[in-house]
Amino acid sequence: MTMPADATIHDIGYRRYEGARLGARGAWIALWWQGVRAMFGLGRPAKAKLVPVFVVVVTLLPCLALLAASSASGGQLPIRYGTLLDGRLILFVLFAAAQVPEVLSRDQQHRILPLILTRDVTRLQYASARLAAVCTAMLFVALSPLLLLYVGEIGVATDPAAAFREMGHTLGALLLHGTLTAWVIGSLGAALASFTSRRAYATASIIGTFLVAAAIATGLDDLAGVSVRAAELLDPIRALRTMGYVLFEETTRGMELNPPPSLWVYSALLTGIGAAAAVGLVLRIRRMSV
Repeated sequence: MTMPADATIHDIGYRRYEGARLGARGAWIALWWQGVRAMFGLGRPAKAKLVPVFVVVVTLLPCLALLAASSASGGQLPIRYGTLLDGRLILFVLFAAAQVPEVLSRDQQHRILPLILTRDVTRLQYASARLAAVCTAMLFVALSPLLLLYVGEIGVATDPAAAFREMGHTLGALLLHGTLTAWVIGSLGAALASFTSRRAYATASIIGTFLVAAAIATGLDDLAGVSVRAAELLDPIRALRTMGYVLFEETTRGMELNPPPSLWVYSALLTGIGAAAAVGLVLRIRRMSV
């Protein structure tokens, strides 16, 4: 569109931007960082921080109690990572259900997307930045209790140097489990939240999806001809729980009666679920009207 010859541009006193223009890369980083802040309620009222603070505190306090008990017993009380994860995974789902809509649904609710997409940001870049923000926050929440246990177990050992050498493989195991937890729960939460502009609906859909998956897997347990291990592959939370026991070389009575499949089966399954959810998020953003 060309301007008429008699057109005039008036300076009405707005402050001019004189900073660096970082282009698409800077916009992506800004979207990612703002998404991470939104996941923890930073820069918002205190009530927006209630769920993040609750989840972090509830996941860390048992670790501190376990480390204190192990220290008091002179290292005789074993620290079991799989047992700790068993009751914490549902808290990670709660964190995703409460906070992911702040990152994706709110942009639709307040019609911010047209403003974002008029700049250098493409729909794919927007989707990837928001997904990265969600997974970054989920990774922090999922890894914090594991890293605390890992560092604490070395610290309370009689010989920390020897304990560090013996526990070298544990660090890789907890990084793998934390990454897959963040990837699966974060990707599913982001994909589901992108389908609605109502935060309440997004929260309900995230919780409902995990509950339905758990119900289906539990129902299949009671059917003849369906093994417990095959049924749990339909429930990401059960798969993450069993994978945690396998990764940290721990076992339960149920695992002794029904040995789980290889670690690579769980890794491939969880990676695939997260990838499918990420593709669903991208397709949704591409087809979204703004």
